[in-house]
Amino acid sequence: MTMEGTKSLEPLIKEPSTNRANDLDGVLQVIYESVADLNMQLPAEQQIGKSLSTILFGGGGKLDSLALANFIVITEQKLEESYGFRIDLTEDDPFSPTTGHFRNIESLATYILELTAKRPSRGL
Repeated sequence: MTMEGTKSLEPLIKEPSTNRANDLDGVLQVIYESVADLNMQLPAEQQIGKSLSTILFGGGGKLDSLALANFIVITEQKLEESYGFRIDLTEDDPFSPTTGHFRNIESLATYILELTAKRPSRGL
């Protein structure tokens, strides 16, 4: 899977990995599957795109609080299925406008990569 802008994530990964591109592809696949599942529940005008720059929370975002909560639950479930352990996406001040990991899909993917690098994985 090729995603535009994925190279900008590589310097943000703190843990060394020989499979950075594979790790990123796997995380983005989970996020984009979660977006697709969420979009099936939303009216057309509230649906979000599958792009690194898609805003999830804050100014310019389309998701209301209920849609964002649904997205978080869907994504956590899919991550647990993929990695074999629970990942809590609501830790570490997730909604901060400057440092929160729900600013956009890129910041969420970076956060997930940091969390998964700290735990053994069964792979995606």
